[in-house]
Amino acid sequence: MIPFEFIKFEKKDRIGKISLNTPDNYNALNVKNLNEVYEALTDCETDDSIRTIIFTGEGKMFSSGGNVKEFLSSIELGTAPDRIADISEILHKCALKIMQIPKVVIGKVRGGAYGAGLNLVLCCDLVYAAKNTILDEAFVNVGLSIDGSGSYTIPRLIGVHKAKEFFWLGQIKASEAEKLGIINKALSDEDLDEFVYEIAKKCSYLPPLNVKYTKKLLNTTFQKTAKEELEDERKIQIKVAGSDDFAEGVRAFFDKRRPKFKGK
Repeated sequence: MIPFEFIKFEKKDRIGKISLNTPDNYNALNVKNLNEVYEALTDCETDDSIRTIIFTGEGKMFSSGGNVKEFLSSIELGTAPDRIADISEILHKCALKIMQIPKVVIGKVRGGAYGAGLNLVLCCDLVYAAKNTILDEAFVNVGLSIDGSGSYTIPRLIGVHKAKEFFWLGQIKASEAEKLGIINKALSDEDLDEFVYEIAKKCSYLPPLNVKYTKKLLNTTFQKTAKEELEDERKIQIKVAGSDDFAEGVRAFFDKRRPKFKGK
């Protein structure tokens, strides 16, 4: 297991769990902890024993977003653009890794998710939060433009008009975010951990090829015509039909047992 200083990384029951772990500063994001997040995601990607990933934060808050103290220091030193360039580079690497990794990534959020922290967790395939969690596109509060993939993911979730309202005016609770379709479900704080674990456990038994290609198709669906999307569906299904997993799934159906998918 890779030793980490700024995150917790655990593997158990086919599930990798990545937790931001600087609760004293509300899991504020910087180059150091985002580098560790990226390393842990890459480890999960290459470990065939890990089928599902949970991304969360230790302490009372998922993440307060970018580290404002570091921003102030860089402004006073005249190096703010360089600081932003460095953090946005690794932040966007993490965002793309979450979206493209061929495994189910589940975001678990409580307390609050602000700015880049919010946008990063919304890259996850499934997102669950405690009902009273605050979701806030906080960039507007400090005069900064959006990053962390928010301008990509949020309009696709709720439409452009609602996205603009959220970016400019909006601090909302998770219960409202569920109604808008920003997250999958808002739960009581007491039920959140067990619920997410059970979802992760179920997802860990999904066929890996199905997960891989479903993510690939859905990630690009808004960039293609219906004809192009249907042709991609056809090509991929023909490819997967020749896999050991498809044969295993059909045989398991007739044997009335749980299939043992291997991603091959």
